[in-house]
Amino acid sequence: MNNTMTSYALEPLHSRQDLIEDTVRLLKDEWPMCLAERLKSVETSKCTGLPCSLVLIETREGATSEVLGHVRLVPVHPESECRVYLESVAIKKNRQKQGLGRKIHEMTEDYAKNRLGSRYLHATVLTESNEMFYRRLGFEDCPETTLIAANVLRTFVYTTWEGHIIPDEWKSMYEGGESLTKEEDDKIWHRFYAKDLYRA
Repeated sequence: MNNTMTSYALEPLHSRQDLIEDTVRLLKDEWPMCLAERLKSVETSKCTGLPCSLVLIETREGATSEVLGHVRLVPVHPESECRVYLESVAIKKNRQKQGLGRKIHEMTEDYAKNRLGSRYLHATVLTESNEMFYRRLGFEDCPETTLIAANVLRTFVYTTWEGHIIPDEWKSMYEGGESLTKEEDDKIWHRFYAKDLYRA
């Protein structure tokens, strides 16, 4: 019988510089073409507040901590004080289908509500199977939102600037990215959802 104690934590990556390399590997495994290496320059000790990356860490008794998941949070404009957007959610491939997707979302909700003071959590759903997952988590249909500094890792096959506000210090991150027209974007299946973190 295995009595090894296991615990999980969700921590901001800028406070765990020792986990950046493992996080980059996790993201590159999930999205080989993404620019996960950018985490090394954006998740510094000066990175406080939003945007930020959070990592799901598993700690087993007598073993080193292991990065199991990643989520990036970016502010929503104009109500950035109470609205945040979920971006680049990933679970380590050999640990998927073990309930960790729900765990990282629940812990992210707690972080957004209690650490950031947010009321609403936004997400873009790109597949119908994920749509059911988000509905089970309590997300509801929501109009498209305007984001600040989104897709800095370009983890999708495209980058769209429409509806985004890019601070001057982030603009160099977006040079050379592909941009979709509204007509092209409308052809891609996606839905916008949000969850009220204060609703019982």
